[in-house]
Formats: sequence, structure tokens, C-alpha cells
Amino acid sequence: MRSGWFILVLFTVLFCKAQQIFPLNTYAENVPINSYFKDLNNELDAYNGIWNVSFEGKMITLHISKQIEKPVKLFGKNFYRDQLFVRYEIKKNGVISESTLNKDFTNDIGLSIKSALTKDNGNSIILLFSGGNCSVGIGTITFKKISGTKFSWDYNPGTTTTNDITCPPDKDYTIYLPETENLIFTKQ
Repeated sequence: MRSGWFILVLFTVLFCKAQQIFPLNTYAENVPINSYFKDLNNELDAYNGIWNVSFEGKMITLHISKQIEKPVKLFGKNFYRDQLFVRYEIKKNGVISESTLNKDFTNDIGLSIKSALTKDNGNSIILLFSGGNCSVGIGTITFKKISGTKFSWDYNPGTTTTNDITCPPDKDYTIYLPETENLIFTKQ
């Protein structure tokens, strides 16, 4: 009977490590694999919902949802994270320029916007935009909470051009997201 308990304890110690939980403002570089970046203070909840802004003759609508314990890979390691996931639609004169509202991101991450990190006690959230064709527009977006019904948007694309070798010339490389700072979105 003692050997059965010994084997059970040995199995538990070797194979069943408890998942370590960290707040969303933790950088992933130095944490153990399979750690969970949890929204401990409900920082993401304020951004849930539908948000609008009019900018340079365009109507931009964001559909933001909170996802719980989503698997992510960073620095070659697997983690879990509570995150915001943003779908959007951009219209000019009533005509849709770009929309991800009905896009299935299961196999295609192009045009995806997901939160990566919180700052300033949850009043700022850094999001990553995967870019469009050939990753044009890939960059960071920052949401800064102003009130329960307003936040500001800062978008800084890292890549705004293509290379002629690997990017086919027949694709749309327009960046439709507003490339600006301090754009104020209002909750609907």
C-alpha cells in the first residue's frame, strides 16, 4: 500500500504543477510556461461593448469582447491570458471600407486586434494589430480609459509599406484603421 501512495505523490510532484497566476500588467519574458495572466481587477470589463467614432469622414465601429484564459504563445513559450478581442467596421459615406465583424479568426489572424498588456493600474491597455495583407499596418494600439463611456485610441503602425519580392501586387495594402492619437471612442 505504501508503494501506491509513493507513486501517486511522485506523479503529482513531477507532472501536476499548479498553474501560476499573474496580473495582466506582467511581462511574459520571465514567468514560467503555462502561466495565466488573469484579469484580477476586472480591468478589461470597462472596454466590453460596442464603441463608435467619426473620423475624417469615416464611421468606425469597434465590437470589443473579453475572452477568458485564452492560450497564447510568447517568446516561444505557451501561456494563458484574459484578453480583449476587437472586431471592427469602417464605413465611408455608408459604404464598408473594411470589416472584421463576421470574420472567423480561427485559421487567419490577419486584421486581428488583441490586448497584450495593461498599464497605469488598468487605465491603459496595449493591443497588438496583426496588420492586413503582407502584415502592412502591423503595430500597437493603445486604449486609455477616460470614463465609463469614453476611451482614447492611439494607433502606431510599425509597417506601412510592402516589399515587391514577397507581396503580390494584386492585394489591397490600404491601412483603414485610423492612424492617429487621442481619437475618442464613445460607448453605444
